[in-house]
Amino acid sequence: MNVTSVLVIRLRELGDTILATPLLRQLKKIYPQARLDVLCQKANRVILKDSRYVDETIVLPRKASALEFLKLARSLRAKKYDLIIDAQGLPKTALMSRLIGAKKRTGFRNRGWRNRICYSHPVQRSHSEYMALANLRLIQDDRVDFCDTVLELEVSEKAEASADRFKRRYFAGPVAAVFGVDRYRYRSWSPQKTAAIADRLAGLGLQPWLVYGPGQEADANRIASFMKCGAVCDYEMPTFDTLAALLSRCELCVGNDGGPMHAARAVGIPTVTIYHHPAALSWAPIHDRQHRIVSTRGAALSGFGGHFVTDALSLDEIPLEAVWQTVMQVVSQGVSLRTTSIAA
Repeated sequence: MNVTSVLVIRLRELGDTILATPLLRQLKKIYPQARLDVLCQKANRVILKDSRYVDETIVLPRKASALEFLKLARSLRAKKYDLIIDAQGLPKTALMSRLIGAKKRTGFRNRGWRNRICYSHPVQRSHSEYMALANLRLIQDDRVDFCDTVLELEVSEKAEASADRFKRRYFAGPVAAVFGVDRYRYRSWSPQKTAAIADRLAGLGLQPWLVYGPGQEADANRIASFMKCGAVCDYEMPTFDTLAALLSRCELCVGNDGGPMHAARAVGIPTVTIYHHPAALSWAPIHDRQHRIVSTRGAALSGFGGHFVTDALSLDEIPLEAVWQTVMQVVSQGVSLRTTSIAA
């Protein structure tokens, strides 16, 4: 098949978009002369706008009307894409794939009309498979390198400069990022236990930086209220690419699953992520010992050293000591520590 133009559909979540970066890299490697566009939304365009692999980002408004949806589909149909990859898997993205129309349209197999009508080449996905790897299967080409699942996040010079200013103002010595918030309560570990981990990191000489997003200030301040040591908590909200640049200046990142945790992996710092089964199986690189997992009961992580599967049924029940033991395994691999602890 001669491929001269490719459209990837990937909307919404920042972390999921970062997990799609190996897909973009492999597409550009396999089809180096092809135009590669991404249909995204304003919220996740920040991940894609500086990518060396993407020629154009096309924004679908989050609450697009039916008329806006159809007009966009019509304009994209005129581009005559050879290959469309729906890495989102929503009914509306499947429908968009069909309306744009390409000879080859791939997406994850679902029940019902989407497979029969929208995708010419649906792909069966195992929910126990790492999402970055599952995305690569959507290409359906013998040349795909399935070992190439390293996440990428390109940061602009402007974001780097902004991160340097933030660092000079707020950071003192080596820093540990602590991501203890989430918009969904069931995906968030106990704020008291998160505060205890932050205090213990301070005791090692790492300055805790409480990472949060817009509208999550109250949740971060609640964690800080349980802490005995001081933490970087009240600050002007950085953009996501500045956040990524700041994470690259940290020693490690500990906390819940989410965009900041995927960004931390992409910029190359060690991570300890607290997961609810079965999320650990699809959203974390279980083969990578630099990135450790602490999970509720049921995660099939046996045989992968360094991960901790607890008997907890919910995220809140995951013991403090299970997370701390895993953090210490990461620290033992080589983390810069100050000779004195951070004072309150």
